Amino acid sequence: MIKSIETTYKGCRFRSRLEARWAVFFDSLKLQWEYEKEGYELADGARYLPDFWLPSMDCFFEVKGAPTTNLERQTAMQLSIECKKIVAIASGFMNIEELRVGSRSFGEWPAKGFNIEVFAGEPHSMWHAVSHAFPMWNWTFEKDLPPFLRETFPDEQIPEDDTEATRELLVKLDRQYFRAKRGTEHPKYKWGRYEGSVSWARGPKGNYCFALEPDPKLNEISDAYKAARSARFEFGESGGYV
Repeated sequence: MIKSIETTYKGCRFRSRLEARWAVFFDSLKLQWEYEKEGYELADGARYLPDFWLPSMDCFFEVKGAPTTNLERQTAMQLSIECKKIVAIASGFMNIEELRVGSRSFGEWPAKGFNIEVFAGEPHSMWHAVSHAFPMWNWTFEKDLPPFLRETFPDEQIPEDDTEATRELLVKLDRQYFRAKRGTEHPKYKWGRYEGSVSWARGPKGNYCFALEPDPKLNEISDAYKAARSARFEFGESGGYV
């Protein structure tokens, strides 16, 4: 296995150039970052040292050169469950393209092997994170409840109130129903509250966050990607802009 070249940027020694490029990206957006701030021992005994902690977004940011594996997703999901924090994984190099419909631009979107996915804990979790601008695991109590659950489980007392306990019960019953009918786990709950492809946006308070669609008004995102891609790192030496 070929080993990545360690790279120094702003006095911080990164395990790879790709990690250092992400630091340049965050700096370009004036997003505070902390590299390998703290390691965690998860409930299953696995140990996890996230690459970045982004304080203003209250989330972990993990960098992968290759496509994300299911084991990496499982670990990220477990960390998000136990810490109640968003865990983002950016995989691949920073290839982006402009999303257009006709003459209208919808902003820059990850493309050609580059992807950002986010994990936000259990599927029934109702906590609100500052680092995403959309209801993750897009599910509303009033409209999307499986109507067959009351018929399938007549002995279950399903509360009418929309609480986390009610949602937890409904998720449990839905998984049980699906497993009995299909003989396999319900794919909707595989990675908990999860979105497989997100982009950058501005939140209601002007903060950077993740969103399901790119923001066409955020020219600084394109500039940050350009700055990160153009940074020069030669054999472990400190990087700078070209």
